[in-house]
Order: sequence, then C-alpha cells, then structure tokens
Amino acid sequence: MDDTKRANVALVIETMYQVAANPDAWQQLIDALADAGELQDMPPEAADDMARSQDIARLTARPEEGPAPVGRNDIGWIVLSSRRKALAANNLAQEMMGAGLGRLKIGAELAFDDPANGEALIQALTQSRGQAGGQTILRLDRGEDDGPCFAYVAPARALPGVADAAALELADDDQAYALIFPAVEETGKLWSSIRESFGLTPAELRLARKLRDGRSLKEAADELEVSVNTVRNQLRAIFDKMGLKRQSDLTRALTQLSSVASAIEIQTPATIPLASGDAPPVAAITLKDGRRLAYRDYGDPAGRAVLIFHEGLGSSLLPPGAQGLACEQNLRVICAERPGFGQSDPSPDYSFDAVADDMVELCDQLGLQDIRIGAILSGAPSAIQTAIRLGSRAAGVLLCSGRPPRPASEIGVKNPLTLFRSRFETNPWVIETFYAILRLRMSSQLVDHIVRSSTVNSPGDAAYFGQNPHVAKYIATYVGEALARTSRGAADEMKAFRRAQNLTVADLTCPLEVWHGDQDVFAPLADLLDYLGDKPREVRVIPGIGHLMALKHWDEVLRRAAA
Repeated sequence: MDDTKRANVALVIETMYQVAANPDAWQQLIDALADAGELQDMPPEAADDMARSQDIARLTARPEEGPAPVGRNDIGWIVLSSRRKALAANNLAQEMMGAGLGRLKIGAELAFDDPANGEALIQALTQSRGQAGGQTILRLDRGEDDGPCFAYVAPARALPGVADAAALELADDDQAYALIFPAVEETGKLWSSIRESFGLTPAELRLARKLRDGRSLKEAADELEVSVNTVRNQLRAIFDKMGLKRQSDLTRALTQLSSVASAIEIQTPATIPLASGDAPPVAAITLKDGRRLAYRDYGDPAGRAVLIFHEGLGSSLLPPGAQGLACEQNLRVICAERPGFGQSDPSPDYSFDAVADDMVELCDQLGLQDIRIGAILSGAPSAIQTAIRLGSRAAGVLLCSGRPPRPASEIGVKNPLTLFRSRFETNPWVIETFYAILRLRMSSQLVDHIVRSSTVNSPGDAAYFGQNPHVAKYIATYVGEALARTSRGAADEMKAFRRAQNLTVADLTCPLEVWHGDQDVFAPLADLLDYLGDKPREVRVIPGIGHLMALKHWDEVLRRAAA
C-alpha cells in the first residue's frame, strides 16, 4: 500500500474513533471515505485499530451474558445517595477505602483522608449527571508511595447486581450512583471512557494501550509509525491529563480500570425502548440447518397470507395499528427478521438467494399458500428472490420505496445517508466495525438525528416526521430490535448489495407493483426502474413524500394487499 493510501486509511480509522466516542460524528465518515477511494479488503495493519474503535464504543455497551448475581464481588462497589451517603457496599470496596483512601460507614457520607478526593467525587457526580451515558472515571490520591487509584462513577442501576443489593434504598432515590473499584488482580480490556473522562486524543489513547501491554517507548513508536520524540510528548500529555508522574502508575491505572469494563450496563433514558402496544410477540422456527428464524404473525390466522420484508435496519415490528388493520382486512401478515437481524441467527453465507431459501422454508412450515409479498427499501431484493423461489405460490409483489442491488450514483447527490451508503459499499472493510459501533452506541436521540438528516432533501418527509412524533419512537424501537443481539445482519446485507450486481428479475413470474415517493432521494425511483426493466405492471408515484412513504401510507399498503 502506498503512503497516500495508508494516510487515507488512517484518516478513516481516526474518524471511526470519533464516531465511537460520539455517534453524532458519523457524518464525518462521508468525507473520510471519499478520500479513501475504493478499498475492498481491510489492510492488515488496520485490523487492530478497527478493533480498538469498538473498544471505545463499548463505553455504552450491554454485556451479552445478562445480569450478574445479586451482591456481586468481582469488583468493589459502593452505592451512594444523591447526598453521597453510602447506601450499600461490598467487602472489596471496604478494603479499597481502608487502603489509604478513608472510611466507609453505611448510612453516612463517605469520609476521605484527603479532602481533595471528596471534591473530586462531587465533580465526578456532577459530570456524570450531565452526560448521556452517565459514567465518569474518578482519580483518587492515596499518597506519594501508593500512587493514585482510579474508579468509575456510574448510575447505580447501570450495574447489574448492585442495584438489586440496595433495592429498598434505590426505590426512594433514583439519583443514586455507584462508585466502582476494580479488582486489582483481574485484567481485561481497557474501559475506553478514559478518553472522555480525561480528554485523551485518539493518538494518546493508542499510545496508552501500547504501554499497558508492556511496550517500551521505542517499541510503541515503531508500531505506531511515529518518532520516539512524538510518543514522549504524547506521554507527557497523558500524565498531565490524568494527574500521573510515572509510567508505572499509568500501566497500573489502565490495568485496574480494564477489569471493570464488562461490569457496567448503561440503562439511561436514551436506551432504545422495547416493542409495545398491539404488536404480537416474536415467534421463531428452526431451519433445517439448525438456525433460528424469528418472525411476528399479525392479524387473522385464517386470513390471506402476506409476507412482509422489513427495511435494511429493521425488525418484524410493523407500524402501530398493524394488528387491528390486518384483522379488519382478513389478512395474516407475517414479517420475518432476516438472518442476523433481531432475534434471527446470522447466516454463515448471507445472500439474497440464501434469504429467499429461508423464507420459503418459513412459508412451508407455516403452511402459507397464495402469498402476497411486500417489501420496504432494502427488503426489495430478498422479496423478489423469494417470489421467484415460491413460483406459483407467490400471488404478487409490492415494492415500497424499493432499493435495487445496484451501486447508487453520487452525481448531484446531497443526501447524507445516500452518500454514506454509497461510500460504504465501495469500502466494505469498514461496514462491520461501523455497525458494531452503531449497535453499542444506539439511542433514541441518535436515531432521531439520523432520520432527520435523511429528510434534508425531502420536504414531505421532514414535514411528516415533524408532525408525527410517534414515528420517531417507532423507528427507534425497530432499529433497537434489529440490533438487539448482533449487528451481523445489517453488515452482511450491505455487503450482499455489493456482491449482487448481476442479480436480475428475469425469472419473476408473478405481478409486480411499485409504489414510490416523488421526493425519494435516498432510494431513487430511476435506479429501481432501471433494475426492474419492463416487469412492473403498475408504478405509482406518490406526491409530497420521500422514503418515509411506506410509513405514511401503511394503511393503504395493507388494503392493497387485501384487494
């Protein structure tokens, strides 16, 4: 790889660090990817850096293994009231406080030997309450000989097992926070909120990681491809920001902090809500290869079968009112979660043909015949391939704002999501890491920001979104469901779009209809019609709306399926 390409790759990685720390920076990737040009495979030297960007994103990660036992002792913890009184604590925290920090008494305010530590705790609590994630790293002094120690301040409810241990007290104090100490003998991945808490730059954070792993300054400089003088300057900056004096103190602090990383589970108002209302529960079948395929079953079990394909970052959750409307129209509406989305297991070889095989098996197991198929946005290729596989059992296909498996043209495009998708498709080595970060940092606020960004060139979308506040909650909910278990589906499907450029609709035999908003710049109609050729029996262009067309006209979509 030449120096220019290497510098462009480094810029993309640096931008991924920014996105991992602040998801609102996702639009900066558009320019970074444009500078990178087209690069199909991840450079070997970039693999570790991409993994580190996911470490930073784990600032708000949820542990996969679920809640820990009540009264956990793998870390030291103290539950503090809003007035800094100790509500509960475990033995390890008692030991940590007694080892040069101060005194701990349940029901009393924490007493530090060094008054500066008390002031530092007040500042950390204030900072945590003002942050979306609610976590801050706290530096506590223990004297010159022992050196400083570090702890986390986080909402008490964010630590499984701790909130339960002080449940009665917490019931009356929702502002309770936990002071969390690492178990010194344990090691693990660095808890990357150190960057936000102390303001380390990405370069300083990378150096800190090298030093924690035992590298000398010269070795770190060689691996980071910078001069020894540069890493010395970065090390001085790290010491200044973290209040340290020796490299050994830095290594110890990073090792201690890393052991807490897997313990904290952030649960804030920004957390994506779960499905509610009239949506039926998620069901599942077991495919012949042993994978789980999840779906929701709406409406009348004896009604006419409709198979819905959700959009590219969606789940089986259909718009509010879908259950009642399906019953009213005597429809049985099945919406399946494609492999790697929602509760469905990922596929080892994701393709639109493979998705179609899964959907045919679903229809077989559910006994569906005379099936009407509907698809939204990126669900279009899977829907068409499924209709081809079903043959005479497919009664018709309706594509709503469909996206074809073709590269999107960037000529004259200003929509940030369109540019974003186009440049990701030319750099698939970035996709998996980005979606992993998106999953870890997902929030209702982020979804709202992304959707609003996507409407900038569609006045109809912007007006509809602004006039219907429930739409934001619905989108946030199905995106949260889509990423609940893994981000593999979203990443695999985007790669499939890139690989499927030779896919055609030549073998489609059932009637095909297209509904599209006249302001849709996210999935332009011209691109779709170029892909479909003369197959559509009807093309309906709906005025005054863009890619939110299916949401705005959902009732009409289902009524058309019942017609």
